[in-house]
Amino acid sequence: MKMRNPIADGKVSEHSRGLGTVTPEMVTTRAQEIAFINRRPNDKPTPEDWAEAKRELTTGHPAHDPAEDLPVSKRWDPVPGSTPRKTEATSADDEQTFAENLVESGVEEAEHEHMVEGTRESVRRDHELGDSGR
Repeated sequence: MKMRNPIADGKVSEHSRGLGTVTPEMVTTRAQEIAFINRRPNDKPTPEDWAEAKRELTTGHPAHDPAEDLPVSKRWDPVPGSTPRKTEATSADDEQTFAENLVESGVEEAEHEHMVEGTRESVRRDHELGDSGR
């Protein structure tokens, strides 16, 4: 079976511009935006913000750990071996799935930009009212 290259699943564009190679500065900027959206003190990113920023820019997938879906008692089985089960079918890449992925990543980027602008507007309004909002 053909394995997909995980590098090919990264972001293609950001703020309507081609992304190119992800640099540490890009991850820093994205982490600061995430901290700003989440109203962190002094907009300082947490380690989770850094991880989310790197994940968004390199894989383009939201943060979700499949292990979180399992109860704690089932997350690790000390008995070696497992029961056989059918794996998920992997669809072939084609023009349609590529276009769908581009649209999906564009929508995610637009949502992120909307959150940043909404937070900026909220902070501006809070400053006008004399409330720090923190």
